[in-house]
Amino acid sequence: MHKFYKYLYWDENIPEEKRNRIKWRLKVSKKDAPCYVLTVNEGRDQLEIYNSRLLLQSYFRKNPRFIIGIAAGYDAAVGIVQQIAEECYAKNGDADLKKYLAERTE
Repeated sequence: MHKFYKYLYWDENIPEEKRNRIKWRLKVSKKDAPCYVLTVNEGRDQLEIYNSRLLLQSYFRKNPRFIIGIAAGYDAAVGIVQQIAEECYAKNGDADLKKYLAERTE
């Protein structure tokens, strides 16, 4: 079961009333309208962007991801990564996104 970031980033094009459904369907690996999810990479890379349909594969059910953002389209997902990078640089003066997300308190 995928886990979600406490301060989950959402694409502004996803209506408030659909967010809980999308989150629940990702959590229990149910097919829904495709969206893009941002996850923390377990390796040296910082973040990854996946199509939500990819997360339905058995590999991802056995190896769940830590989801930090959800976007309606790929371009919006890239925009969220850019937003996170800008926030990180403004606060820490570097681009260590994993560290920034782990230490975020608001």
